[in-house]
Amino acid sequence: MEQLIKVEHLKKSFGNVDVLKDINLDVEKADVVAVLGPSGSGKSTFLRSLIDLVEIDSGNIYIDGNALCENAVYPSAKKKRKILEKTGMVFQHFNLFPHKTVKENLMLAPLLKKQGTKAELEEKTLRILKKVGLTEKLNAMPNNLSGGQKQRVAIARALMCDPEILLFDEPTSALDPELTGEVLNVIRDLSKEKMTMLIVTHEIGFAKEAANKVMFMDEGYVLGFGTPEEIIDNSDNERIRNFFAKIKY
Repeated sequence: MEQLIKVEHLKKSFGNVDVLKDINLDVEKADVVAVLGPSGSGKSTFLRSLIDLVEIDSGNIYIDGNALCENAVYPSAKKKRKILEKTGMVFQHFNLFPHKTVKENLMLAPLLKKQGTKAELEEKTLRILKKVGLTEKLNAMPNNLSGGQKQRVAIARALMCDPEILLFDEPTSALDPELTGEVLNVIRDLSKEKMTMLIVTHEIGFAKEAANKVMFMDEGYVLGFGTPEEIIDNSDNERIRNFFAKIKY
C-alpha cells in the first residue's frame, strides 16, 4: 500500500509541559485512523502538527514521501504549502467566514489557488454540497445554519481543494447529540470512497464502525495502534482496557 503519512520520534513541549513524547505513526492510503484517548493526551496537538499549525521540537514528518519537517527543520514556506496542498482539515468550531455565504466560503480557497475557472468552481461547489446534503443552503449565511449544517459546510469546504488526506479535530464535540449523526454520516460516506482520514473523536461506536485503525494516546504517548478490535475490544494494555471499560458506546 502507498504510505501517505509517516511520523518518527515526534516531540512537542509548551513551556515546561511535554505534550507529545516520541510519537511514531504510519498511515497508508485509504486508512481511516480514529485517534482516541482522554482529554489532554495530546491528540489535537498531534493532528495540528501534521498540517503545520504546531511546529514540533524534534522528529520527522513525511507527507506522501515529502519531508514536512526533518529533525524538526522545516523547508521554505513555498515548499511547505506545496507539500500540504493535498491535506485538508476540519476543525471543532467550523471556522467558517461569517460574512460570506456558503458558496463564497467553499469557493474562496480554490479561487485564490487558481484551481479552476469561476464557472468550473461553481459547478464543483454544487456537486460537493450535494455530497454533504446541503445544496439548498448554497446562498445561506453561516449564522442561519445549525451546528451540524455548519460542520457539513466545513467538510465540503475542505473537499473543494481535492485533498488526499483529511484531518478532523473532534468534528462533533461542539454539536448537540441529535446533530452529531448527520456529520458522522458524511464522514462514513467519505470512508467508503477510500478517503484517507485521521479523526480525533470521542465517538467510540463510530470509531469501531468507520475506522480501520485506532491510535490510542495518553499523556503524550501512543499506547496502542491497531484495528478497532485489537485496541478497543481486546487490548493487552491495562490503561487502554480501563479507559474503554468506563465508557458506554
